[in-house]
Amino acid sequence: MSKRDIPDQLQNRLDEFQVEVPEIPMKSSKLERLANWIYSPARDPLEIFRISGNSITRLAFYPLIFVLALFFAPIFFI
Repeated sequence: MSKRDIPDQLQNRLDEFQVEVPEIPMKSSKLERLANWIYSPARDPLEIFRISGNSITRLAFYPLIFVLALFFAPIFFI
């Protein structure tokens, strides 16, 4: 008896049940794919500020760099 063989007693019990398996489409429609693309989660734009070992350094220097960029930006446009 191989692994795929079902004993007669079990096969008779299984034949007593009527099971309807619904059709499940394997390929989604174009509208479903568009909806999945629109509603997919977006990347976090603040990912560069994630907390890690050197986050204190980033929190200290990013505002400083931003202020310096704002201060020196008008010089480049004169």
